[in-house]
Amino acid sequence: MKGQWTINDSLEHYLISRWGQPFFSINEKGHLVCTPKKNVSDAIDLKELLDDLKKRGLKPPLLIRFNDILASQVASLATSFNNCIKDYNYNATYRSVMPIKVNQQRHVVEQLVKHGERYNLGLEAGSKPELLVAMALLEKESGLLICNGYKDEDYIETALHAERLGVKTVLVLDRFAELAKVIE
Repeated sequence: MKGQWTINDSLEHYLISRWGQPFFSINEKGHLVCTPKKNVSDAIDLKELLDDLKKRGLKPPLLIRFNDILASQVASLATSFNNCIKDYNYNATYRSVMPIKVNQQRHVVEQLVKHGERYNLGLEAGSKPELLVAMALLEKESGLLICNGYKDEDYIETALHAERLGVKTVLVLDRFAELAKVIE
């Protein structure tokens, strides 16, 4: 007969070390905890948080966002690239770009732009709605907008407006026929 379920059983069964480190773990009570700032003393016990939210009248399912995790991941990605650029004496310019289609939730895109500004994070828009979102969120002069989607006349015209408004815009052309549309 197998013994009682342990914290180590939870860690192994749910593979938290593969997807959650350093932000998620199991505490001594057996509860899932989040440390969005990587500081163990700031750990949030998610069971206790849910119990508190239930007392306030909120019922699951709930979406709980940790903006500090987004900030940390943007910084980690930028730092990794900057270190490689230095290590390999890369002399050209590099800018990270987040495709909006990966996560179209307004809050997430806004937070990525906010936290990515110091690292010159740009956005990639594959559709006209994504293009409009990027135009609204990116800072003029420092923003980078990659337009990599189906390019009908409206999409191209909107992308060119973004450039005129001061957002550095790059139209990725997949087919030679698209060049004629852009020139037109």
